[in-house]
Parts: sequence; structure tokens; C-alpha cells
Amino acid sequence: MDIIPDPSAPACGRQAGSFKLNLNVPRDRNGEFRPQVLPEPYRRVDESYVDLLMSLVINGYSESQLLMSLRELGLPYSVDEISKIKDQLMDRLNDFKQKELPENIFALFIDGYPTEIKDNLKVKKACLYTVLGIDLEGRKEVYGYYTFFGGENRADWLKVLNDLIERGLKRIVVIISDDFPGLSEALKALYPLSEHQLCYIHLQRNVRRNMGKEDASLFNKELENIKSLREPEEGKERFEKLCHQYQTKYPSFIKSILPKKDNYLCFLRYPEEIRRYIYTTNSVESLHSRIEHIRMKLGGYFQSSSILEINLMLQVDRLKQKKWKNPIPTLKSKAYELLQLFNTKFYPETQHS
Repeated sequence: MDIIPDPSAPACGRQAGSFKLNLNVPRDRNGEFRPQVLPEPYRRVDESYVDLLMSLVINGYSESQLLMSLRELGLPYSVDEISKIKDQLMDRLNDFKQKELPENIFALFIDGYPTEIKDNLKVKKACLYTVLGIDLEGRKEVYGYYTFFGGENRADWLKVLNDLIERGLKRIVVIISDDFPGLSEALKALYPLSEHQLCYIHLQRNVRRNMGKEDASLFNKELENIKSLREPEEGKERFEKLCHQYQTKYPSFIKSILPKKDNYLCFLRYPEEIRRYIYTTNSVESLHSRIEHIRMKLGGYFQSSSILEINLMLQVDRLKQKKWKNPIPTLKSKAYELLQLFNTKFYPETQHS
């Protein structure tokens, strides 16, 4: 290989005194030699190779699977390159988990994604909890995700909420979640001024699971009517009446939801244009559906908690580049109302000055 400096290049851009450099690059019979001693820009490894390695690592390939896949494709196996990619991904994941959060936001959504993860050579049941926020200007952002093995409990929720607080999240107008065991008590302890909206869509699903088909259809039809009411007090009265109609037939189920009527109907206390953004955790569930698609492609489980969380991090990156790039238009247009709701809840004295 002959490398001849351009004589027209300015002296500052080349060494003094042009010369001819004869560089012989070794080759083998199959043309598979990849020089490792040359600086990175001169290696015979392009971006597509790095992208392939990144994809294999993200999908949880073991060292032996990586080697086999690269051999089948006639590509070099670079331990250093793979180690570097793994380190970069873990650094990004750790940076995400430690990043500073805004002090004040409008809404926080918490949802759980049940899955299976390989841990100590065994595939175990686990749950990933994703926390998504909407700030006071209508921007969406994932604030954290947390993987736990075993059942849900208050101690785990305290860990999640304390992490959010330690990273700066102090005041939330409304928190939206499913009726997870122990979460309500943890929220009351750490975010006592925040309202807690239980997911209305999950309530309707629970109705279908716990009632006969015809009764469930009628019950949910009335829930839809209640959802469109303007006055919160009317909604509360109709919810109570609805529950009493079915109390004799489904005593256990009605007993589980009736005391939580204020949480299920919390969204009715907000302006109509805002309600549809805070009565359900669907925004987080749509993110989890992307992860479920990846899980099925990987054979039904993730190789590790890190692989699961890295995949979620990359899905969030894609959303931030497209759907979440700009604030939600309706909430952006209602930024003043969101600020007033926030001030009324946390700084009521300023509303009368």
C-alpha cells in the first residue's frame, strides 16, 4: 500500500518534507486477516460490524453464541471490541439510573411488567416497574425502571420512591398506577400531598375478570358514562349506586373497589381537556408492549436484568427521537393551568396573595 501525502496540502496539515511510505498489509489465503495493531480508524472493521456486535450483545448472546454467530458470518471475533460495547452499554444504563430529576412535575405513571429473567443459571419470574413522568410543560420522560424478583411488597416500593426523591423529584401533582399491594401506603408516607389515581382501565379489566359477561358489560357501560361526567360529586354518587346494585351478587369484588372510589375517580377533579391523560397507565403499558415483543423474539425470557433494562433504555431513546421529541400539544397549551394546579396543591398561600 502506497501512502503519498498531498503536495498541495498546507505545511501545517502535513509533516515537513514529503515522502513515500510503503506499507505492506499481511493477508491470509481466505482474506480474513484483521490487523489489531493499527489505530482504530485503519482497522478493517466498519460501523456495520460494530452495529452487529451491539445488536448481539443487547439480545443477550453469550460469549460462545457470539463466537459462533461471527464465525458463521465469516467475521472476526474481537474480545476487546465486545468488552468495550458491553462497558459502554452499562455505563449508559448506570448514567440513566443516576441522572438528576426535575423537582416539580405534573404527573407520574407507575406500571409493572411481569416477565422472566435468567438469574444464577435459572429462569425466574420477575417484574419490571417503569416510572414515567409528565412535567409542567407537557413533556414525557422515563424517570426510572426497577427490576425485582418475587412478589410485590411495600419495601420494594419504598426503594423505588426513595430513589426518585434522592435524585431530586420532590413534588408531584398526581400519581397514576394500578392497585399494587403496598404502593398506596408508600405514597402516603413519601408523597403525602400528591393525589393517587388508580387506573380506570385496569378497573374495567378487573370487572370483566370478576363478573359474569352480561353483568360486566352493563357495569363497564356505566363506568364509561361516569367517566364523561363533568361534576366529580355526581361521579362519586353514581359510582356508589352502581356498586350497591351488584354488592349482593359480587360481595368480595365490590368490597375491594368501593372504598377506593376517590382514587378511581380522582381524574374527575381536573379540567376536562387534561383528564384523558391521567386516568390510565396506558402510556407506560405501550412501552412495555415493545419490551414484550423483544422478549418473545429472544425465546421467552431475558438473559439478565441488565439486558432487559438496556433494551428498555434503547426503546426510550427511540421514543425521545420521535413521539416524545416535543411536549404533548394539549398539555403544552394548558401549561398555565398545570402550573396553577401545582401551586394550588403545594403553595396554596400564593393563590390568595
